[in-house]
Amino acid sequence: MIIELKGGKKVMKGKKGALPLWAVFVLVLVPTFIIGGLLVYNQLAITPTPAVVDYEGEFDDAYLAAKGDFYSDFTEGLDCNITSDVLGGSAYTSCYYDTSTNIAGTVNSTEYRLDLVIDVDDDVENMEIEGTLQNTGTGQAKDDIIIKEAEMWTYDDADEAVMVYEIPIDNEDGKFEGETGVLLGDEYVLHILLRTKLVTPAFADGDDIMQIKLDLTTDGDVDAARITLEE
Repeated sequence: MIIELKGGKKVMKGKKGALPLWAVFVLVLVPTFIIGGLLVYNQLAITPTPAVVDYEGEFDDAYLAAKGDFYSDFTEGLDCNITSDVLGGSAYTSCYYDTSTNIAGTVNSTEYRLDLVIDVDDDVENMEIEGTLQNTGTGQAKDDIIIKEAEMWTYDDADEAVMVYEIPIDNEDGKFEGETGVLLGDEYVLHILLRTKLVTPAFADGDDIMQIKLDLTTDGDVDAARITLEE
């Protein structure tokens, strides 16, 4: 609206109650920014739910490795069968491997190697591994033998095999013990290298050298393995 003042001057007068242009922008844009900011915050604050992984693997078999560079100074004494959901039986009597050379006083500083395939069917969350030298027979393995190597390998040809886990060794207690973490369903080689010290007395046939215990964290049925190394 135009108002004429004395002297002929004219001025503009806004409508009663009208807002300045800058105020209109504030009223429109500020809520938009606030709402947009809240939407972005909520989007960032939402943590996606991790996918559920099913670990349903179990032990299927165990046998001496022969592929590539793998070999053993043990022979199969009794095949590993599954008894009551345990590979090898819970009493360590249903699966054992014998030394191919007797442990006598003439084999001081002699190495005995075991490369044992552990067949795991489907993925597992973890595998606990423990091997303990025995002093239960005429021969005293814990006193007369040391553990030089304890490892888990993929079962492949020489140029493809990969060590997936080095198992900690404690020769003061005559044992190795560790946990692998997640393992995909596959065949793995438990590699053990033993070395005799001063053997006295000589071992008798059937003396236990080492008991090996394997336990899986899994929903599978066959989640334990018990294996014995013997003279």
